[in-house]
Amino acid sequence: MGNEYHFVEFARFGRFGNSLENVIHLPPVVSCHRFEETSVNVPDLLTRPEALRAHIRAALAGRGGARKPPPQGLRQAAVLLMVVHANGEAALLLTKRSETVDRHKGEISLPGGAIEPGESPQAAAIRETSEEIGVRAQDITVLGALDEEETSVSGFLLMPVVGTIPYPYPLRVSPAEVRAVIEAPLRVLLDPANVRTEIWTRGGVPREIYFYSVGAEVVWGATGRVITQFLEAVFNVQIAGARRAR
Repeated sequence: MGNEYHFVEFARFGRFGNSLENVIHLPPVVSCHRFEETSVNVPDLLTRPEALRAHIRAALAGRGGARKPPPQGLRQAAVLLMVVHANGEAALLLTKRSETVDRHKGEISLPGGAIEPGESPQAAAIRETSEEIGVRAQDITVLGALDEEETSVSGFLLMPVVGTIPYPYPLRVSPAEVRAVIEAPLRVLLDPANVRTEIWTRGGVPREIYFYSVGAEVVWGATGRVITQFLEAVFNVQIAGARRAR
């Protein structure tokens, strides 16, 4: 079965779109990937939401500690990586950016933005998620945090916060910022057939760039790095050096 999916652009009703018409659902497919190389029972965890949440908390304990002052020229920002149980399995909620945002038009991202003065990364990630896709702060359960990522192109030092929400959820998308929400099954992201890497050089420093195929979309850049860090930390798999571009 292919990775085709159904996509319906949301209708514009004032500021927000209809929550049921702007979510991309990937159909269930049978993955040939196996996880013999890891001690984590990944297939089992992906179908047991309570066990997965407990496992994520344990795996991320001690990560995302004290914030470092950002390098010169970078601002502090935070994103929320949301784990949900959709169509019988674990998935991440990603956003497809609108064509009217200032940066990264049409790209796949995580809800988030700059940290305001006096605000914690967790508070910033939750606030931005509420603004972008209408998830209420009280409905978000934080499971932990990942290590900071530098996004020199965008000019941010990024703190990824990991959380979950009850799902399905009545999402209310802000059309100025988000065109659609994508349910990306963790099974798909963990399958080596759906990830490739390239070595890019910036400022004389080589860096591995991750590209994840999710349906017809490609997830890369800072979002790809955050997802890679999450998968490696939680599932004890090695994404680095995955299938190279030819």
